[in-house]
Amino acid sequence: MISMLLVLICMLGLLPTVALAADAPGAITMEDCTHNGVHYESPSLGTCWLHQMTFDYNQKSTIGFCAEHGKGMGWSLEGQTWGSPKPITDPTVQTMMAYYYAHTTGVFTDQAHALGVDEVWGSDYSWTMNAWVQAIVWRYKAGLLADPAAACAEELVCVYNSLYHGNYSGIDDLLDGMSFRDRAQYILDLGNQGVWGECTVYEYAYTGASTSSHQAKDVQAIMIGDLNVTREKYDLTVKKVDATNPNKGLPGARFLVTSENGSYSKEIVTGSDGTCTLKGLDASTYSVVELESPEGYRIDNAGPQYVALPNGDNRTVTVTFQDTPEITGEGTIRKVDADDPTVGLAGAVIRIDGVDNSFTGTYTTGLGGFLEDVPWDTMPIGSYTTTEVTPPSGYSLSLDPDKVKLEFEGLDFMSDYRSPWVFNKILQKP
Repeated sequence: MISMLLVLICMLGLLPTVALAADAPGAITMEDCTHNGVHYESPSLGTCWLHQMTFDYNQKSTIGFCAEHGKGMGWSLEGQTWGSPKPITDPTVQTMMAYYYAHTTGVFTDQAHALGVDEVWGSDYSWTMNAWVQAIVWRYKAGLLADPAAACAEELVCVYNSLYHGNYSGIDDLLDGMSFRDRAQYILDLGNQGVWGECTVYEYAYTGASTSSHQAKDVQAIMIGDLNVTREKYDLTVKKVDATNPNKGLPGARFLVTSENGSYSKEIVTGSDGTCTLKGLDASTYSVVELESPEGYRIDNAGPQYVALPNGDNRTVTVTFQDTPEITGEGTIRKVDADDPTVGLAGAVIRIDGVDNSFTGTYTTGLGGFLEDVPWDTMPIGSYTTTEVTPPSGYSLSLDPDKVKLEFEGLDFMSDYRSPWVFNKILQKP
């Protein structure tokens, strides 16, 4: 019973390793190993030679880092294999490798783009940062990461002094206005927030043959990672409203939405509430252009309007366009006999006053009782009152104010119908 229990415990102890390594290939092959003959001295690690190694990792060329400082590595090992992957869960190692992979491959999270920390390194700077990350891996293996920010800063000082002939004396010295300590802390903090993406890291032991330059037992293990960047999706709402009444959404407006890199282009039409929402868009800058206005409206400004996704913390961004109602320039107001509404009365003097604008004018009904010479095409859009000032010959004004003063809404007629102003309000005699 005891022996069975011990076996079970041992098997359970293996489960985390098996689960974590499930996505790692069982073996990786070195594709290239390049030296540039440069080295630097680290007070904690001693001599550190600069080299870059790429491996076939899940059918993708990926930079690897030496895991055993002091053991051998070189170009004669190209084509050899490493295997028996073991997961590395140290957050400093994961962050530094994610930081390196993001800046050398150009694969960034939306957060990195939003923060402006998405610069792709050139080849020379990649060598320098390769040396820095390599030193952090070695320090991890040596148990020298008790204070991650200080440890990273110390190695960065060494790298800059050695490779750039600097004369920095400590981690609190300033580099481009920021201390080495603060620079390292900032990179690690962003890593903790997921800005560099999630990096799974594995250590592989050498499983290849001995070469003329390196005995198999003396070849370093390798640490290599897989950067996983999950891109957020965003929604863009295009809204069309009446310029004279922004609370009124307009259906039937047609727009073209295009991403700045040209990977996305779609025509949309606003619905009954005057909006159309595009869902699941990638982070990018989009141009929105109005192609066709709703019936009865003219385009005020076709655009393009540019919208950046994301906009701060907003997952949905709304861009609004306004259109002005078309003015047809026609209308009628008629004065008729109260006893026989088919008889129009000429000679009635009518005053029109704007309720929400400064328009005012006095006009006289002509043949058939229709008001003449009203400048319908130049009157402001809005509400009006019509007041009978002088009745036609043979008639007198009513004492009922409702029969000598009427109201009409020019705005309602123009925005709801694509037709002339037809009010046909009857001003009756007593």
